[in-house]
Amino acid sequence: MKIAFISDIHGNLEALDAVLEDIKKRNVDKLYCVGDLVGYGPDPEATVKKIIEQNIPTVMGNYDDAIGYEKESCGCAYNPGRETEVGDITLNWSIRNTSDVSKAFLRGLPHKLEFEMEGVRFLLVHGSPLNNLLEYIKPDTKPNRLERVVAATNADIIINGHTHLPMARWVKGKYVFNDGSVGRPKDGDPRACYLIVDIDSGVLKYEFVRVEYPVKRTIEKLVKHQLPIELAVVLSLGATFDMGKSHITNKQGFFL
Repeated sequence: MKIAFISDIHGNLEALDAVLEDIKKRNVDKLYCVGDLVGYGPDPEATVKKIIEQNIPTVMGNYDDAIGYEKESCGCAYNPGRETEVGDITLNWSIRNTSDVSKAFLRGLPHKLEFEMEGVRFLLVHGSPLNNLLEYIKPDTKPNRLERVVAATNADIIINGHTHLPMARWVKGKYVFNDGSVGRPKDGDPRACYLIVDIDSGVLKYEFVRVEYPVKRTIEKLVKHQLPIELAVVLSLGATFDMGKSHITNKQGFFL
């Protein structure tokens, strides 16, 4: 049984299309999404429609919650200053550019999905079993915190998103995976990222897959909609906000 997991698309339709095409070539049996369809990117409406059309089981991310309910904040751990400003601008823009039908779909997403395949129990949650939407489980999360996380579920494998950092941790006989980010990677590799878990006769294998996509086309859309230029830098570098901002010379968006 080969299962693919995607998340953190963030309105990046070009990245999503490239990943879905790659998945088709790999004889995947099932595909799941671990949240954050929208926010940041220039195509929130088209991204939601694609997920609906493809009938991909999806859990709610914090941006899905914030845009679905038209909230003032996504609950992200922004640094004060420009990062907060950029987050607020993109959140409000996404709310204005997502239809009522798509917002209703986002509001209806479950906070978690649980299923069993090949005798292996899976839990899908955007943040963690202890905080479904907002907890950041990172490659450097302390072992004692991870032990509390895995103790909160009977699942053998936990799949989360939210951090945009691909991760595989083995904790107390359980796997904790982060599937990376399709539309907004933050690990220094700008290619779209997703996870494949392959279970065959009790043997588990996993692979983080990186996919090229036409990032220039996405950036052109960001510019067309006059969204913050920092978003383009993050996409082109596969960077965090802090990494990306050092490559901006001024508000007009010229690059060093």
